[in-house]
Amino acid sequence: MGKLSAVTLCLSLVVAALPARAFATASLPIYVTPSHLEVGDQTFEANLNGFRAYLETKRASDPRLFAALDPRVEHLESQVAAGEAVAVAGLVIGVASTAYAFLGRKTCPEPGITDPNFAADSAAWGACNQDNDSTSGKFILLGIGAMTLGGIGWWILSPTRADLLDLVNAHNALAPDTMRLQLGYDPTSRLALGGLSMTF
Repeated sequence: MGKLSAVTLCLSLVVAALPARAFATASLPIYVTPSHLEVGDQTFEANLNGFRAYLETKRASDPRLFAALDPRVEHLESQVAAGEAVAVAGLVIGVASTAYAFLGRKTCPEPGITDPNFAADSAAWGACNQDNDSTSGKFILLGIGAMTLGGIGWWILSPTRADLLDLVNAHNALAPDTMRLQLGYDPTSRLALGGLSMTF
């Protein structure tokens, strides 16, 4: 009977340990889809900031290339600044308008039942509340509209990927070193070709 209890105990421990081992899986690595600009052995972010960082490396070593591309990059940077200013203005106006919709409501005193002018005061109280609701609705819509227009303005003014590719093309027409836009893919989603290297 003692041996049977010992065997039962051992079997219980083994069975209890099995699910942990059976279902233990190695954590899948997080794959970051690469997207960067490559020039020789240098790598930069695949955006306007990355191109600016690269161009700054040419300020002294290749002043001709810097002078040719700097105005174009400055123009796109001014677009970024303008887009951000529009977005911030829309956000500030939107938040202020929405806040006023709730904080700017007038105080509407409710008449008491014993009020000798109950009918007139009740009508005034209702009109006051209605005016508050109407004003709040208008300022809420104004706030939403301002934030929406700010976002649309930012989207319209901000440089696109096509603008970056134009810079890459302009660079490759002037510089001896070819700049490449290096794109990768996420093997779990299979949205692009792996190891794709595009030269512009």
